[in-house]
Amino acid sequence: MNPDNEIDIERIGGIVTVTISAALQRVYDRADKDPRMLQLERLMDQAEDGATQELVLREMANRLEELARVEDMQ
Repeated sequence: MNPDNEIDIERIGGIVTVTISAALQRVYDRADKDPRMLQLERLMDQAEDGATQELVLREMANRLEELARVEDMQ
């Protein structure tokens, strides 16, 4: 994967923060029609605790990395 495609997920107390690179932000901006990302966004809306939110965010990060790899191959 492109080294510019970076994701950092950090838990501080009860808050989970996500920082993504500019390259992955562009992938995220185009992922609004991806069925898996839509499903994960719905799950995030329903998440009631920090641990669940962190799990969903990690899955979203994995999906963004997959989408970035596909774009890199094209």
